[in-house]
Amino acid sequence: MIEANKNESFPITVSLVDEGLAELVTGRTVTYDVRTVDDLSLVPSINGDFDESTVEIGIYKKELSIPEAGSFICYATCSGFMTSTEDIVISEENIYDLTKENRNYNTSVIEVLRTTISGSATPSQIARNVSVGNTDYIISKVKMESDSDWTNPVSSGISYAHYANLTDELPYMMAGEF
Repeated sequence: MIEANKNESFPITVSLVDEGLAELVTGRTVTYDVRTVDDLSLVPSINGDFDESTVEIGIYKKELSIPEAGSFICYATCSGFMTSTEDIVISEENIYDLTKENRNYNTSVIEVLRTTISGSATPSQIARNVSVGNTDYIISKVKMESDSDWTNPVSSGISYAHYANLTDELPYMMAGEF
């Protein structure tokens, strides 16, 4: 199985073997046709002829790319030989681009302290034993590699501080609000 991202180039290779002679067969036309797993043609279609290797005769190769995410099958056919197939899975998002967003300088973490005075604590602060001046929650933001600040984050979230006792200075857990 081949796994790639949308529009990423990947190689497909086929070898033609004469099983009677146990030799690779050269000089043939080997065609490919990429289809959905339901055997539907792609629009635009992705098909054509493989190129024979100049390094090893009888090995046929092609570099392909698919512009949409999904599961596909590449059929390789040659007259006088059994058809072979290769499963292809194309991912929607490029894992390399997503990794760039997770670099430390693309992440912002903001600590928010409890500033409300005693008697005006929220039900969440009471349940989590948050005392005045301690961390109430943190806001995490991740920005695009190309953005200069966090005004339009790719993702963001809040983690709430939970304390075992009202007198504790450090939370024992960062989690949901309750």
